[in-house]
Amino acid sequence: MQVSVEKVSNVERRLTIVVPADKVEEAYTIQINRFAKNANIKGFRPGKAPMSYIRQRFGDDARKEALSDVIQSALYEAITEKNLKPINTPRVEPKVMTPNQPLEFTASFEVLPEIENIRFSMDGVEKLKVDVTPEDVSHVVEQLIKQYTKWKAVDRAAVLKDRLVIDYYAIFEGKEDTENKIQNFPLELGSHVMLPGFEDGLVGVKAGDERRLNLSFPADFGVPERAGKAVDFVVQVKKVLEAETPALDEQFIKNLGIKSGKDEDLQSQIRQSLEQERDRLVKEKLKEQIFRQLLEQNPLDVPSSMIAREAKNIHDEIYPQHQHHDHHQHSDDEMTAFNDIAKKRVALGLLIAEYAKQNKLTADSERVNIRIREIASAYESPQEVIDWLSSNERRPGIEAQVMEDQVMEKLMDGVTVTEKPISYAELKGIRS
Repeated sequence: MQVSVEKVSNVERRLTIVVPADKVEEAYTIQINRFAKNANIKGFRPGKAPMSYIRQRFGDDARKEALSDVIQSALYEAITEKNLKPINTPRVEPKVMTPNQPLEFTASFEVLPEIENIRFSMDGVEKLKVDVTPEDVSHVVEQLIKQYTKWKAVDRAAVLKDRLVIDYYAIFEGKEDTENKIQNFPLELGSHVMLPGFEDGLVGVKAGDERRLNLSFPADFGVPERAGKAVDFVVQVKKVLEAETPALDEQFIKNLGIKSGKDEDLQSQIRQSLEQERDRLVKEKLKEQIFRQLLEQNPLDVPSSMIAREAKNIHDEIYPQHQHHDHHQHSDDEMTAFNDIAKKRVALGLLIAEYAKQNKLTADSERVNIRIREIASAYESPQEVIDWLSSNERRPGIEAQVMEDQVMEKLMDGVTVTEKPISYAELKGIRS
């Protein structure tokens, strides 16, 4: 058997394989004999039909199966001989398939890129310094109370903090946009989600009222042709709802999962959760800076098959299968975005793995265990989660996370770190 390897690119290989004719005929003989032994032909006992008849009736099928067997076997032998490691299914294209002649075919596939010494240099990096304050904890408590707030209809004039259910449409430059009328829209007065003046203009309305609001689009409005221009809204008020806010008492706190029912224990747990989230986000933003430099300084050819797989994973993260989302609904821009993100993820993963290999880094077992315990602490039955994450199927994923941290730390050796104080709210981007 003759084998030649063509390096099409840093990540593509094409094998040209020539199998001697006698090997092909040997495989054909095995297959035609199998047909002869198993064929159920009227007038003949199994295995007793004349071989000439078997060749005439089953010869083409036998040759197809023989060629398939020969190609599969020869390809495996060639890949092993040349010490190649395909990362996708080889695309086989026969070149010569003539009886009694050598079989010649090509097999094209992708391999991991060859990465030599990884380059990395960085003068300095900015690390965020974030303190979790009592105000941050109080904000979470407020959100929890809001989450459990119930709303009841009232027959009175609306005041700030009430919720309205409204229908409305706009009148712009004298044209009523009734085709795009919004119906049954829930609006909390004072939430500042509408144009300036919209919510203030509805203070004092009752269910059944209709009110016309004379407003203007802000000067920095997202649609330039409307920025700064006058607009009216016709609003029909369908309901006025008053909040029934739960008291922050022992029973409410117990309902939140705090067995003691004590406010200080609730605040302590919230603080712990916020600090864990802070640490995660601070680390992620540090990684973004380090790994962006790593990617820029080490451009890679990335196998298209790996990009396609990762793009599908990204798509499925955004649109889980249970949502019955149609993949074909995406625009070309969306699919390009999926592929761009996937390419960066794959390239970074390859660089991290190679850097760890070159620096003889292995995932620290104790750090892996600590990470598992941290994740489990957020659940009601931590030990069950620890057991699940420690399984052979799940632990490698945690090890990969720890390895990322270790690689980042190694890359940061000698890099000047400057701290930048910001608030937790700024870190999360939830409020100024």
